[in-house]
Amino acid sequence: MKDSQSKRTVIIGDVHGCLEELDLLLAKVNYRPEKDSLYFLGDIINRGPYSKETYHRYKELQAVSILGNHEWHILTDMKNHGISKYCQRLRAEFGVAFDDFLNDIEQWPLFIENDEFILVHGGLAPGKSPKVTDPKILTAIRTWDGKGDILDHPKNTPWFELYTDSKLVVFGHWAALEGVVRQNSIGLDTGCVYGKKLTALILPERTLVSVQAKKTYHPINSDWVLKKR
Repeated sequence: MKDSQSKRTVIIGDVHGCLEELDLLLAKVNYRPEKDSLYFLGDIINRGPYSKETYHRYKELQAVSILGNHEWHILTDMKNHGISKYCQRLRAEFGVAFDDFLNDIEQWPLFIENDEFILVHGGLAPGKSPKVTDPKILTAIRTWDGKGDILDHPKNTPWFELYTDSKLVVFGHWAALEGVVRQNSIGLDTGCVYGKKLTALILPERTLVSVQAKKTYHPINSDWVLKKR
C-alpha cells in the first residue's frame, strides 16, 4: 500500500484477542502513528487467545477505543461483584493488571461522533441520538423491534436498514454478516476470532483492508444465528 503523506483515520473491527492478526493488519495498512489516527470499535478482548496481550498492544499504540459489548459486560458484571465465569476468567488472565484494565475501560466512550462519522459497537436506535440511547442498545443492537427490547431477532429489520442520515456510521458486533458496506454505514466485524478475517477501514478514501485469521479460535455460536441478508 502506498505511503501517502496525508493524515488518515484507521478504524479496526472486533479483534477479540487475536493479537497476531492485529499486528499483521497494522502492517498491511502501513499504520503510521505519527500521521494517522487509530480507532478500535470495542471487543478488543475475550474469545481469542491473547486478551491481555492485545489490550497491552492497544495501549502501546496510543489508540482510542469505544466500548464493545464484551467490555460493557465486564463492567456490569463487576457491579455484581465480578462473580461471573466470564469475569473470573479475565481476572485470572490479566492477573495484577486487571484493576488497571477495569479502570481504563470504564473511561471508554460508548460512541464517538465528529463531523465525518459516528463510531459505535453495535449500532444506533433508529431516529434516536446516541447521546440519549441505552448503552445496551449501543453495544448490542443488531435488529430493531421498534422498542429496543429484543435486539437480535432474525425476523426484525437490521438497524442499519432503518438508518436514514447521511453521516457515516462505522460499527462492529455482527460477525455473521462478515462485513457491511452501505453508503451511510460500514460494518467491520468480519469474524476473525471465528476463523474469518480482521478488517480495517481507512478514511477518508473508504478503503477496506483485511487479513485472514490464522485459525478458528472460538466455535461459531449465537453470534452467527442471524444469517446474511
